[in-house]
Amino acid sequence: MRKLGEMKSTGPSAPRLARWLPALALAVALVPASARAEGLNLAPDVGLVGANIVLFLLLIYPVNRLLVRPLLAVMDERERRTAGAEGEVDALRGEAADSHKRIEAAMLETRARAQSRRAAILAEGETDERGLLDAARADAMQAFEGVRAAVESELGSARAALETDARELAREAAERILGRAL
Repeated sequence: MRKLGEMKSTGPSAPRLARWLPALALAVALVPASARAEGLNLAPDVGLVGANIVLFLLLIYPVNRLLVRPLLAVMDERERRTAGAEGEVDALRGEAADSHKRIEAAMLETRARAQSRRAAILAEGETDERGLLDAARADAMQAFEGVRAAVESELGSARAALETDARELAREAAERILGRAL
């Protein structure tokens, strides 16, 4: 939108109009009386038309200066701000989309690292669990072997004691049956 100061004047200037004003007034005055028909006045009142033209010419500059130019300036500023705001909105949308993509990529990377770390922790836990189970199994086997050895030892002692007692009982039984000491 062009500002009013930048616009070229297409209308007549005041000095030019002042030159043509007498000619216009003369032309209006020379309108034939025959143009008037039965009370209908087709010829304008030259004084009224002249006063209107003078009033119009006197008001053009102040109205242009006080009303039209500021209005056009406000409209130009509004358009400039709107275009600037639209550009900023587009830039911010682009930045938001880029940020969203970066965040999504970071989240995917973090998820992958977390999944990898989780798998490593689980594998380490399984290894530790196997080690603990193997150690517990070895301890259990060692304890079992210790108990077995103790039972075997006690069984051997008990057998030896039973054999001794069985011999003793067999000798006593034989002495009673035979009635004499052996």
